[in-house]
Amino acid sequence: MGSNSRCCKPCIGDRISGLPDAILSHILSFLTTEDAVKTSVLSHRWFDVWTSVPKINLTLGSQAAFEPFAQFVDSVLFFRGSSNIHTFQLRCSVIVEDFCRIDPWIYTAVRRNVVEFEFDLDVDVDSKSLRYEGYELPRRLLMCNTLEVLKLTLNHKDIIINPPSDCFPSLNFLHVTLQYPGGRSLEKLLTCCPVLEDLIIEGHLKDDSVVNINVSAPKLKRLQMRLSMDLVRWDEGDYKMLEYKCKRIYFNADAPNLEEFNLRDNFLASYSLNNAKSLSKAMIDLGRLYTLEDPDFARDSADRMHRLFAGIHNVTYLSLSSPVYGDRFPRDQYHLPTFNILNHLELHLEPCFSWQFLTKLLNISPNLEYLVFAIHISCTAKLENRESEFAVGQWSQPDFVPICLLSSLKKICIQGFHAWPDEIEVVKYLLKHGEVLNTVKICPSYFHSEEEMKLRQKLSMFPKGSRTCQIEVMKIKS
Repeated sequence: MGSNSRCCKPCIGDRISGLPDAILSHILSFLTTEDAVKTSVLSHRWFDVWTSVPKINLTLGSQAAFEPFAQFVDSVLFFRGSSNIHTFQLRCSVIVEDFCRIDPWIYTAVRRNVVEFEFDLDVDVDSKSLRYEGYELPRRLLMCNTLEVLKLTLNHKDIIINPPSDCFPSLNFLHVTLQYPGGRSLEKLLTCCPVLEDLIIEGHLKDDSVVNINVSAPKLKRLQMRLSMDLVRWDEGDYKMLEYKCKRIYFNADAPNLEEFNLRDNFLASYSLNNAKSLSKAMIDLGRLYTLEDPDFARDSADRMHRLFAGIHNVTYLSLSSPVYGDRFPRDQYHLPTFNILNHLELHLEPCFSWQFLTKLLNISPNLEYLVFAIHISCTAKLENRESEFAVGQWSQPDFVPICLLSSLKKICIQGFHAWPDEIEVVKYLLKHGEVLNTVKICPSYFHSEEEMKLRQKLSMFPKGSRTCQIEVMKIKS
């Protein structure tokens, strides 16, 4: 029986040691490589189990010495022999002179048929000369036929990527973390992934960042963008400079097979989704934009907002958290496209949300079937102060009933309901004009049993456009 499947008779009270090597290796894969190696001293049974662990996880902190770490990595790779490496994770702080030690480690991972590679390199600032160009990813890694998952942290200009035209032949998952990016490594990386299906780009940008992200991925199916920027507003001058610099963040994607788009952004960069004919699901979270309540922001961002929505107008599912549509902002500047095939809409309401925007969304969603809107706690505090300039806009009935209420909207769910006058009026309107409604489910934020009973009675008295509509007030779990 081979060593990978041997099973030794366990000692009394030691049932784990009696497990096959394959199971023990899987257990050790949840540890760092340093901790996995330490298990070799437990007993003769455990002496070389760590050498067959398919995952190598190596981390060197900024305060630790590099040379002992490098010797440890060399030993780990030597004693593993020819066993395959499925996952290779390397996070380390180095000086420029240490670059030559990293290449052989990556070469070994490639020879051992690495499938997942994660790399985070932090180069000591004091070791960088005026001619510093960064660490260049080895060509062998870029051409690796077995590599399917790549996770990179791009910090300043510490990692350089010069990909050949036929690089990453098998890469289908890419996760890039930006830490104050510089150079063109990201731009080059995103144009040479012919079979990429999943892309995640996240990170924190400086307020003077100039970033152009251009994605050309014919097989990309899922895209996530999670970007943030410090939005400290010290004075009017600083705010204007911040808004100007936000205009220097551009994202363009040519992805004809894109199916899902997930965006979280607190400064509203410029997004263009071109040729996204297969896009069916979009989740847009701009929930921190209420910190920029200046009307100038709404005016300057109108074009970017329109471009973003124009790229997702073919979705059937839309989740939206966007407080920029408040009463303080000129709503007529936002010329949103019609969502002709949207059937599921989720709205997460923030402090300066306007009920009139709910009406607008219903008007541009003629075939909507399922509506969810959640009133967040952050919004509740503002609701309690009706004099607050941030309070939710007063509800007023639209001039025309949205088409979806008359012909398609079947289910409504309201989360975080507080029974404030505006909320009551909205529910009353939806019940009256929802001619094909089947269910209206209300999930209170917090009610006593007596308050809950009064709410049920009040809602039951409202006229309903649909005879089959059922009103459900969900009980609060104690």
